[in-house]
Amino acid sequence: MISALLTLLLSSAAAAPIDSPKANQQPPAAAVSTPTVTAPALRLVAEADYPYFEESFKSKAGLIKAARKAIKYLETLPPGKTLRVADRDYGPAQLVDTAKAVIDIAQKAKTAEEFDAKVRETFDVFQSAGLDGAGRVVFSSYYQPVLRASLKKTAAYPYPLYRRPKDMVEVDLAAFGKANGESSWLGRLTKDGKVVPYFTREDIDRRKALAGKGLEIAWLKDRFDALDLHIQGSAILKFPDGKEKLAKYAATNARSYNSVGLTLVKAGVFARDEITHDKLREYLHKNPDAESWILASNPRYVFFELAPLPEDGEPYGAAEQPLVPARAIAVDPASMPLGGLYFFSTTSPQTDKDGRLLAMAANTRFAFGLDTGGAIKSPGRVDIYAGHGPQAAATARGQWADGKLYLLVKKLPPRER
Repeated sequence: MISALLTLLLSSAAAAPIDSPKANQQPPAAAVSTPTVTAPALRLVAEADYPYFEESFKSKAGLIKAARKAIKYLETLPPGKTLRVADRDYGPAQLVDTAKAVIDIAQKAKTAEEFDAKVRETFDVFQSAGLDGAGRVVFSSYYQPVLRASLKKTAAYPYPLYRRPKDMVEVDLAAFGKANGESSWLGRLTKDGKVVPYFTREDIDRRKALAGKGLEIAWLKDRFDALDLHIQGSAILKFPDGKEKLAKYAATNARSYNSVGLTLVKAGVFARDEITHDKLREYLHKNPDAESWILASNPRYVFFELAPLPEDGEPYGAAEQPLVPARAIAVDPASMPLGGLYFFSTTSPQTDKDGRLLAMAANTRFAFGLDTGGAIKSPGRVDIYAGHGPQAAATARGQWADGKLYLLVKKLPPRER
C-alpha cells in the first residue's frame, strides 16, 4: 500500500484540465508509467460473467441521492446529444432512465439477493478495459479540506488565495484551424497584445507577479494549507468570526504538474516508502527558507472563488452538482460518460470519525460519475470523493488500490419505430 503522502500528493486529482477541480494530483511514481491501451474503453459483459452486485453499505440513501444529482445533470444535456459506450451511442434520456431504475431498485429490494437479481434483470453491463486492456483499474480518492482563513492579510494569515486573473485568456485552436489533439491554449494577454503562457507558481509565489492587483480573495495561516487546497481543488474556509465559505475551483494556469513529494524523494530527503503527509508538513515547517523553492518546483497554480457552502457543505463536481461522499466518482469523460451509473470493487481504508484507520477492507459499491480529474485520463483511473472532515481526509489519503470498474445502462425497450 502506498504511503499516505504519495496518495495525497502523487495520486489522482488531480493535474486537472482547466475546467475541473483537483488540479494538482498525479499518480504515485510507481504508477506514472502506464501501458498504451488500444482496446475500446468499455466492453459489453455477457450476463453469465456479471459480478455479484453486492454493496459494502447497509444504507442506499447516498446512492439514491447521487442518482438524483446525476438526473439533474443529464437533463441539462441537449436531447440529441449521444454518449458513446463501447460500440453503442446512448442519448441522455437512457442514462436518466438508468438512474431512475437504480433508485427504484434501491427503494424496493428487501435483501441483497433481491437487489442483485433486479440489477441483473434491468441493466446491460460494460466493463472498463482498465490500464492494461484486461480490466485493471487504479482507485484513488480525494476530499474537501476544512481550513482556517481570513478575509484580510495579517501576521497570522500571510498566504493569499487568488481569484482568476482578468488577463487570463483562452485561445480556441479550432477557430484558427490549429487543433491537433488540443482544443485550446490558456495564457495571458501582455500589454503589447501578445498571448504568452501564464505565470508559473514561482512567478506568483516567489516573484509576487499577482501581488497588489486586488486578486486576493482570502488569506491562509499556513503555506502547506494552500498546497492542500491546490491539490484537492476546493475547501471549506473557516473565518475568525465563525462564518464559513467555500473556496471553489475557478481555473489553473495550465502549466504542467510536478509532484512536490516526488521532488523531495528525488532529492534524497525521503525514501519513497517512508514519506507521509505529516512528514512533509513537518519538513517544510522546519525548513522555511527552502519551503517556497520546494513548492515552486510544481509550476501549476490554482485560482479560486468564494461561494456560499452548497448542500451538505460538499463541493460541486464537473456535472455542476454537489458531490455525494462515497457515491460520487471522478471519471475520464473521454472514456466514460459523465452522469453514468458505475459499480466497482477495490480495497479501501475503513476509518472512524476521528480519522483513525481501522482496516484495509474489500469495498464494493454503486456510484455515479459526477466529476473529472486531470490524472483521471484513461479507463484505468477512478477518483472516489470521500467528503470532508477527519474521516474523509484519512480515507482519501489512504486510498490507492487496484480494482474493477463497470458501467451499467438500462436495457433498451423493444423498438416501436
